[in-house]
Amino acid sequence: MSDDQKHAIEQLERRVATLENMLRRLSFVANTSEQLRSTLTPVPRPAKPESGKPAPSKLPTFAAKSLTGASDLEQWFGQRGLLAVGVAALLIAAGLFLKYAIDRGWIPPLVRSVSAVVGGIGLAAWGHERILRGMRRYGAAMIGAGGGLIYLGLWAAAGPYALMQPRVGILLLAATTVAVTYVAIHHEIEGLAIWALGGAYLAPIILATAPNPLGFLTYLEVIGLGAAITAHAMGWRATFNLAVFGYLLLASAGAGAAIATPLGCWLIAAGAILTLHTTRQRSWPETRAFALLVAWSILGFGLAGITTSRASRWLALGAAVAVWALLCGQQALRDPFDPAAVQGLKAEDVSAERFLFIASPVALLILANAVGLSLLQQSFELVPLTLAAAYLMIGWTRRSAAHLITSFMLVAFGMAVPWQARTLVIGWTGLAVVALAAEREASRPGGRHSATTLAIAAWVCLFTAAMVERTFSGSDGSVFTSRWALALYVYILGTAGLARWWGREDKPLMWNWILCGAAVFTGGSILFQDYFGRMTALAGDLALSVWWLLFAGALVFLGFRLNHKLIRSTGLGVAAFVGLKIVLYDLSQMKALYRVGSFFALAIIALAVAYAYNRRAKVSVA
Repeated sequence: MSDDQKHAIEQLERRVATLENMLRRLSFVANTSEQLRSTLTPVPRPAKPESGKPAPSKLPTFAAKSLTGASDLEQWFGQRGLLAVGVAALLIAAGLFLKYAIDRGWIPPLVRSVSAVVGGIGLAAWGHERILRGMRRYGAAMIGAGGGLIYLGLWAAAGPYALMQPRVGILLLAATTVAVTYVAIHHEIEGLAIWALGGAYLAPIILATAPNPLGFLTYLEVIGLGAAITAHAMGWRATFNLAVFGYLLLASAGAGAAIATPLGCWLIAAGAILTLHTTRQRSWPETRAFALLVAWSILGFGLAGITTSRASRWLALGAAVAVWALLCGQQALRDPFDPAAVQGLKAEDVSAERFLFIASPVALLILANAVGLSLLQQSFELVPLTLAAAYLMIGWTRRSAAHLITSFMLVAFGMAVPWQARTLVIGWTGLAVVALAAEREASRPGGRHSATTLAIAAWVCLFTAAMVERTFSGSDGSVFTSRWALALYVYILGTAGLARWWGREDKPLMWNWILCGAAVFTGGSILFQDYFGRMTALAGDLALSVWWLLFAGALVFLGFRLNHKLIRSTGLGVAAFVGLKIVLYDLSQMKALYRVGSFFALAIIALAVAYAYNRRAKVSVA
């Protein structure tokens, strides 16, 4: 019988004794009250239970709880606290003894190292025997302490004692790691696996071997990915995280030169691919997201550092493509933005998948630019267009809105690389029409969202980057026939066509009308002020006021025509703003007939709008 079993039996005996005392007291109180009641009112005596045991009753448990709490605290301190202190003290004592022996020269170096290794093996064997007798926690700690003694002995032999080459020492430490990991798997104790993995990662560091980046990276690959595969099979989350992140971070810190090779890039990609495969089957979202971010960062530095032939760069870029392809394939089978596909998943899992869905094409674009291939530098639009074709195929065949939207956004980015801003506005407007047709005519979801996004982006580009080009490129013809004006006309017609052809009443439909009206108002203001401003500055200001008044009147009459209050209110707001401009600015700045013309235009528009409202009121009364 083990010590733990004896202790458990003793604890149960104490609890049974406590319960017996409480039962005696309750039985005595019950008998006394029964006798008192029988003297006052005779009642039939209850039949004695056949078993001869008292009837069950509810017993207070506060005393047992307090006793259990004190016993649990005592058990925790004696079983875990002192165990941790003992193991730490044993390792510290062994380390101090080795140091003291080195300083004094008492024991030959070979004897010191062999004694530490043999003692560690013996302690680990005794811990294994404790586990077989039922003391799992104590035995695991002894195996860990034995492994620590073996690590110390091998470190001393390969390091300060120089009894073997450092490479041989690393191999022996790796073999020790494998042995401890095997014991951990056999007994299903994750702590041993973490202990062994940490020792394996620290072995090349503490032995300070000669610089060998490729050998160091290969060593980390074998240890890290081997431990990760084991952790995946056993379901050990902490061990898997230590294996993957330890491998990636140590590789970036000590094997930078090896990473800047095709083989190094593929070794880093192997860690990312293993993480994607594992976290697809297990819900470890933090590992899935952060491991890919770290891997992408390391691949970026590795691809940027490759200076060899063009074939080597293409081969290294293939590692990044492999990571993207696996992630894209997984998300094609389970769309992270489809509520039906993510039903049953945790919120953090869905958030991680959506983040990776957005980040993966962006990461591949950055990595493709970092590799420095002449073809991609001269025609970089090939990369986003190729990715767009892949996402379009998935979105079209699987009717995935997220993939279809991503494909249109990648095409838009591909247009932005070689095209000028004024041409880009026309291209994005046409692409918005194509996106709407994909959903309206081909019943592919996501087309309307893509069209709205592209229309907004085209509006911003038209009045920012295209305006800068218009300013610095100088005059390219008449004001109303310039390339910028042509882009404005195409955008107005395109957004009006989108709104007219939208097919259903929703908020994006209103946004398309707003974009169209804003383009007419802003674009007309720029063109009219520019055209008349070439005559005189006052003529430009007058033309601006007249255009705003005409636009306000047109909105009011359009609102009456469509019976839409919001359009009429917008027109009145524009008219009020123009009135303030005329009173506060035009009256003080304009001279002679310009001032008269400004107020005359205001009067005409105001009277026309008032006539429309009075006519509507008359019709309503009738």
